[in-house]
Amino acid sequence: MSKQSIIRICFHERRLQYMEREQMSLWQQSRPGDRILEVDVPLSYGLCDVVQPSNALNAVVFTWDPTKEVGVYIKVNCISTEFTPKKHGGEKGVPFRIQVETYQAAETFDASKRLHAAACQIKVFKLKGADRKHKQDREKILKRPVSEQEKFQPSYECTVLNDIPFDAVVSTPPTEAAVSTNNIAPYSPDSGNLNQQNRNANQLQNQIEEVNLNKYTQQELSPATSNESSYPNVVNSNVYPPDQLVAGSNPQITTHWLTVNRFDKYVSTFANFCGADMLRMSRDDLIQICGHADGIRLYNALHSKTIAPKLTIYICRENTSVFNAVFLSTHNNIELLQKLSSLTGIPQDQVRDIYMQGPQSIHIHLNNDVIKHIKEETMFNLEVIQDNGSYIFILKPMNNK
Repeated sequence: MSKQSIIRICFHERRLQYMEREQMSLWQQSRPGDRILEVDVPLSYGLCDVVQPSNALNAVVFTWDPTKEVGVYIKVNCISTEFTPKKHGGEKGVPFRIQVETYQAAETFDASKRLHAAACQIKVFKLKGADRKHKQDREKILKRPVSEQEKFQPSYECTVLNDIPFDAVVSTPPTEAAVSTNNIAPYSPDSGNLNQQNRNANQLQNQIEEVNLNKYTQQELSPATSNESSYPNVVNSNVYPPDQLVAGSNPQITTHWLTVNRFDKYVSTFANFCGADMLRMSRDDLIQICGHADGIRLYNALHSKTIAPKLTIYICRENTSVFNAVFLSTHNNIELLQKLSSLTGIPQDQVRDIYMQGPQSIHIHLNNDVIKHIKEETMFNLEVIQDNGSYIFILKPMNNK
């Protein structure tokens, strides 16, 4: 099932958290039209329904599939010294917090569906100041004994987040479907002020986001049932599936495809375009019409290519001689469980363990590391064992002949 995450830029220091609404409001007045936090869409991958709500400049929301690789690149458009009293140079700057909350995507709000929360502390400086600070920090660390240097965290290509308890997270979670962000409010440490939160929610409820799909009725759209896609499917369509636009698609089908694939803001632009017209346009044409981010996304959606699987294995059920090909896009045991559950018809939540039979018939727990070392096109016999109302899958390698 899809997950929904909210990334926020908050103040790290408790004293500033109480002033956050006022500080954000002052920042907005001094920088009209700008956002504190943005998703770098061209660099990010594996995201669905990216929403950057106009009522929360320091938050972004997106939906993602936990069985696929996901990377989120963000841009912070304010610096730490913007929130310090002005001095005569040399301001230290206030520390920010990158806070990530993950929820079970659902059509109705349920606070208990928060699955995980993590955060890290950052400081943001202009390029010249950041280079100077990095140099000073390196010099300070190198002056320390080697034993103390090892205590410092080395540089990484990605941001490392530390888990935080749920009671340390004070934020308004999503209340509607994955694309609805009407109730997202700026971070506030005052968790007890429910009346204030309700007033904010009522005010923000009146703001309609362009990406909100609630204008479609339940009879027109239904959630996708395939694990390969997180887009809605058309119930009563027997022409082409909504994730496929072909040269023979008429303007009505093209309009519907644009809407389903979250390009509804360009429906009027392409109102008279058929499938062939859309497919003839180059990447540069679409960037010129839709802008850089949406142009690239539209081009990729029109010319989507099948992603080569990272691992292909063949599964044969007991007492049969017919094999089923299983294609894994990641070396992930959750994805393997998903495929095996689909193959056997056994619900995932009823599968207790997956093992691979090793030397002398030992059972090896099939974790991600083991999957990485399975040879391409290995053949397995699948044994299903029922035990106390749950199931165990055992993959038995076969000798390739």
